[in-house]
Amino acid sequence: MKKTPSAPPAAAVPSAGSTPPAARLLPYVYAGLLVLVGWMVFSYVFDRKVAITGDPTDYYLLGKALAQGDGYVSIVSPEKPPARHFPPGYPAVLAVLMTLFSDKIATLQAANGFFLIGAVLLLFDVFRKMGRNLHLAFVAALLVLVNVNILMFATQLMSETVYLFCSTLALWCFTRSGLHRRPWADGWFWGFMVLAVACYYIRQTGLMLLAGVGLYLLARRKWLHIGLMAGVFVAGVLPWSLRNARLGGDSHLHDMQLINPLQPELGMVQGAGGWVSRFFVNAERYLTREVPSGLLSTFIEDYTKPIGGGEWLAGLLLAGLVAFGWWRLRQYRLLLAGYAAATFALLLIYPEVWTGNRLMLHLVPFFIFGAMYGLYQLLRAGARRLGVQSPGLLNTVLPLAGLLLVPATRPELRQLHDYARIPGYDPAHQNYFQLAEFVKANARPGTMVACRKPSLFAVFSDSYATNYAYTENQQAFLDDFRKRKVSLVVIDGLGYASTPRYLVPVVLANPDKFPIIQQLQEPDTFLCGFDDRFGWHGPYNAKGLPAGPGEYRFSDGRKLAGTFTDGRFNSLTGTATLYDADGRRLGETVWQNGQQLR
Repeated sequence: MKKTPSAPPAAAVPSAGSTPPAARLLPYVYAGLLVLVGWMVFSYVFDRKVAITGDPTDYYLLGKALAQGDGYVSIVSPEKPPARHFPPGYPAVLAVLMTLFSDKIATLQAANGFFLIGAVLLLFDVFRKMGRNLHLAFVAALLVLVNVNILMFATQLMSETVYLFCSTLALWCFTRSGLHRRPWADGWFWGFMVLAVACYYIRQTGLMLLAGVGLYLLARRKWLHIGLMAGVFVAGVLPWSLRNARLGGDSHLHDMQLINPLQPELGMVQGAGGWVSRFFVNAERYLTREVPSGLLSTFIEDYTKPIGGGEWLAGLLLAGLVAFGWWRLRQYRLLLAGYAAATFALLLIYPEVWTGNRLMLHLVPFFIFGAMYGLYQLLRAGARRLGVQSPGLLNTVLPLAGLLLVPATRPELRQLHDYARIPGYDPAHQNYFQLAEFVKANARPGTMVACRKPSLFAVFSDSYATNYAYTENQQAFLDDFRKRKVSLVVIDGLGYASTPRYLVPVVLANPDKFPIIQQLQEPDTFLCGFDDRFGWHGPYNAKGLPAGPGEYRFSDGRKLAGTFTDGRFNSLTGTATLYDADGRRLGETVWQNGQQLR
């Protein structure tokens, strides 16, 4: 009779308790290194200057309105109209920080460093759970931490870093939930659902997070989870949706349907052909430029440069590597693929002028992880074909070899550092802020200033500010000024096309309506008054341009009264009687293209 082998001694059976102390401590060592490196890198690139894009000061003023008890309104206008362009999540975070700490912009920007490091620590744990390799998770998290695109927005007063933290925390909760449990009895799943709603209130791409998780649950036929998740999300976002509907709809959704939000006169996208064309233009740009830029931690220097074959090849190879890495994850591949697919389903129908990888920044960490995991799997397979079987080499040395990629980020980090250490702004913005300081020192309280980037001007000038109407219809443009009670106008040199396209033509047509108060040079920047007593007074043609029987009134009291085919002073054409300041008739005059013929 065959003897049954006896069980091995207890000491020979591996157990959790037999794990060497160094191995148990290693996750905490890696986490500590991430905190240390994160704070060093964030301090290295931190920029105390206010970002000049305009959105940071929009967020700041919305947060300030909440902090001082005005509600979710725009305080750049005396009427304090309800705000509806940005969701209220990030302004609410700023309001809490202002109340607890300080309303200084530099302090609020510094708070992003804590959110960044918190997000990276969460990503480290999520990567470890997804890839089942501690060393690879550390390397991928470290590459996220030194990614210049993520760092650039982390040092600005923008919602990207808070969204990255909140969405990663939501995914972290989801990966810890147990799909075998009833969803309503799973605290981790409830944490995910509540955080998914919070993500939506920070950035509307939070809906895409829900879509990715929904696809993952759908593949596993977790109908109760899907139903509860959908119900909680709808209940959570319904108040905001009803509020926006009452106020006239979501302005962001309206802008998305425009051919170009910076030129609204071009109208809406028309027909399926317009949307299909936009889809392919955006797809080409994201694949060849923005995804590689985000993944490789580089800046895109020139969007006007034609896309070359090398960019196509690099984009396809990198996308393939990320997809291969996600595929090899097995358990969570559908979660990441669904999150990415849902995000790009939205991004690819956005207006083509909304360039940059800012809108996909929350996916960049998972692109990095996917690429690193895919590369690791390829190297591991190659090493095994060469006969390498050492667990230490395959499971430790190969993943840690990814640290060799970290120095490649140094040039861009240095570029961020150098820009942060510049004490001031470019000459155009220096002039812009100098005029803001002039308004702060000299204008009466409650003055309304029309300018480009009104929230930026309002923060520096401590005045009310409004944008000018984006229309070439001069009658509508001036009616908007009258409605908003504009007193001052800034003609900037910031380089945006809207100023010469919409504002400058109205000023040139009515120079006496816009007396120059301050002028700065290199580049030319003007602060003008707005005095509606002067300039053109009369009808406008179908295009909204001055024409017909009317008067052009000079600021010195003189006026021209007659009939003009073109009533713009720089192209004045017609016959008119000239009167002096006392109303005495001086004689008949003939004008053509702004020149007095007699």
